[in-house]
Amino acid sequence: MILLYLIFVVIPFIAFSFFIYKSVCTFIHEKNKRNEFFSCLKYENKQFNVYERFSKKYEIEKYKYYLKVERKIEVNYNTDIFEELNTDSNDADKQNEQYIENLLDDIYHDEKYVQDSELNDPRLSWMRKLSNEDIVKLKVMLLKKAIYFLPICNKIFQDKNKKHRLYNNYYIDDSMSKELDGQCEEFLEEFNMIIYEANCLSPRWGETIISDAYRIFHHNKIKADEEKKKKEELKNQAKKQKQKEKKLKETTEKANLLANQIIEEENSKKKKKKSK
Repeated sequence: MILLYLIFVVIPFIAFSFFIYKSVCTFIHEKNKRNEFFSCLKYENKQFNVYERFSKKYEIEKYKYYLKVERKIEVNYNTDIFEELNTDSNDADKQNEQYIENLLDDIYHDEKYVQDSELNDPRLSWMRKLSNEDIVKLKVMLLKKAIYFLPICNKIFQDKNKKHRLYNNYYIDDSMSKELDGQCEEFLEEFNMIIYEANCLSPRWGETIISDAYRIFHHNKIKADEEKKKKEELKNQAKKQKQKEKKLKETTEKANLLANQIIEEENSKKKKKKSK
């Protein structure tokens, strides 16, 4: 009877429970995989936000130089507000963001500017008419944009290489696959535009701007890692020092307490002797 109960009740229940547990674990694993896979494509991603924000600043500054050299118009757009924008949304930030979006909208609707900015022979670019001082300023900004662009671009194309394996394992569906392809095409266009504008600013600079950006990015990463390590070491040292001081304080308090007890005992003995 007990054997039948085990065979027809207990064992099927255990098997069913294990199946449910495994299904839940698989679902969570797939969800985590999808979230990890598309983390770099989402607008709340920190690296992407930094890149997107600086790209907007670069576009505004570039348009300012275009107006200066092509239309002889001096403008001073308030691009300092990019540094003031916070992750926490408030009324001031909303106004600044609206100002930026309106400005970019005006820029992208300037048909002559859009036409003059299309990929063409770099030697015919309006950027070649800039003064040496303005070229240097714009080159610094373009190089900085390339530095911010590298980690985003690298992550997306790494994910594209994983796409077929993830697709076959059902970690991503058709919609996600198309989204990734679209993102890759978009970033490839941005990649080519950076190289093109580098050649516009300086002959053959497009051949080295990406390697220049990578070298600086790598140097900054090493420096940031070293600073982080130093901060951790200082934090650990401060923690150890605090523990040491706490231990010394406790030891001193115990020693004082023991000394007071000994003094009280000695005084008590003296009083007893006098009373005799």
